[in-house]
Amino acid sequence: MLVGYINAANYYGAPIPRHCTLSVDAVHACVSSANKRRRIKGVVFHVFKGKLDIRKKDYEQFWIASPVMMWAQMAQYSTLEELAAIGASLMSRDKRRRMATRKDFDTYLEISPRFISRNKCHEALPYMTENTDSPPENTLFGMLKDSGLGCPTANYRVNIGNSYVILDMAYPDCRVAFEYQGAYHADPAQMRIDAAKRNALQLLGWIVILVTADDLRTADTRHRFIEMAHVVVSRQRNLADWNRSWAITS
Repeated sequence: MLVGYINAANYYGAPIPRHCTLSVDAVHACVSSANKRRRIKGVVFHVFKGKLDIRKKDYEQFWIASPVMMWAQMAQYSTLEELAAIGASLMSRDKRRRMATRKDFDTYLEISPRFISRNKCHEALPYMTENTDSPPENTLFGMLKDSGLGCPTANYRVNIGNSYVILDMAYPDCRVAFEYQGAYHADPAQMRIDAAKRNALQLLGWIVILVTADDLRTADTRHRFIEMAHVVVSRQRNLADWNRSWAITS
């Protein structure tokens, strides 16, 4: 039996779409044609026309869809943003959770036959960032990419003395950074580390915008956040342009 879909997503630790209609109480198996379906209690068989790409550990009793195959299967049950988040989670900065590379996704779509929501997979690719730490960071990337401000740089490195920091998202041309504040950042020790990081960045002329789950929660909160981001980034770009002009004429 080849297990896939939401079972494979859980197996790989990928985020589950909020309104996914697949039952979490069933085993979701995939077959290549309808005549291969069987009647097994607790098992739902799906016909999937994508490229067969499977995995199996020595100690396991079943085959499972590869991370990229699972991503393709979940496209039918995900919004574009959710599908991008699934893909990004498979390219996590954490090496223990990193299951795929950008090339793996590109290659799978190139060699795979037509399957339901294949076009959505192609649309999701530009919104999938590598080396992020959480789905909200990937959501933030997509929001900024579509905001008219240009595509931000994910995981931008800034050297500080003999050390360096990594910014979640940044517009290096005007030194504006966006840092997502998940629950991890509420730890007192982490708060002190974050404060020292922001102070060091400010000394280098960076503006750091903190982003929380509330900013991403609804269409209205996202709109207000992007309006604020526009004001800050535009102001900093104008200031950077003025500084360059002044340096040329002085």
